[in-house]
Amino acid sequence: GDEDTAALFKLAGAGRVVTGGDVEKEFDELVEDGEVGIIIITERMADRLSAKIARVKIQRELPIIVEIPDKKGKIEEREDSVEKLIRRAVGVEV
Repeated sequence: GDEDTAALFKLAGAGRVVTGGDVEKEFDELVEDGEVGIIIITERMADRLSAKIARVKIQRELPIIVEIPDKKGKIEEREDSVEKLIRRAVGVEV
C-alpha cells in the first residue's frame, strides 16, 4: 500500500510490508507462502490485482485477503466483494 499505511502496519508488527516495486510478484509470493494466513491490502493496490485476488478468493481458503482504504479514503464505487463472488460463482443476484 502507500507509505503511510505501510508505516502503520510496520509499527503494529506486521511480518511483511510491501509498498511498491513488483506488486504482482510480491502478491504471488505471499499467496504461495504457507505461513501467510492473511493479506491486508489497500483498495487502490487491490484494484491493480483484482483478477488475481478474485481467483485466490474463489480457489483457496487461505490466505484471507482483506481490502482496506488507504490514506485517501474509501473508494465509494466498489461493489461488495462477497456479493460479487457469489454472483460470479452462481450467476445469481443476492
